[in-house]
Amino acid sequence: MQTITLPSKCDRAAASALIPEMCDAIGVSPLAVDAAKVERIGQAMLQLLVSAARTEGGIALANPSEAFLAAVRLAGLETVLLEEAAR
Repeated sequence: MQTITLPSKCDRAAASALIPEMCDAIGVSPLAVDAAKVERIGQAMLQLLVSAARTEGGIALANPSEAFLAAVRLAGLETVLLEEAAR
């Protein structure tokens, strides 16, 4: 299983850079996403993760940082990202 490691600064540029890698890695099994290094995350990266979570395989979040979790909660995406990732 391939793991996508999110950078510390997850802005629009980081999201754009990850799109090809995520598209190649998405399949019928969950996409492993390591969020341990995330210090800041923006809307573009959250949208990319929501899109990945809604694919057939979904995502499997690993080691979400406190900053990542706070941003997900602030955006109201717990049910989409955290519960989708846990399925």
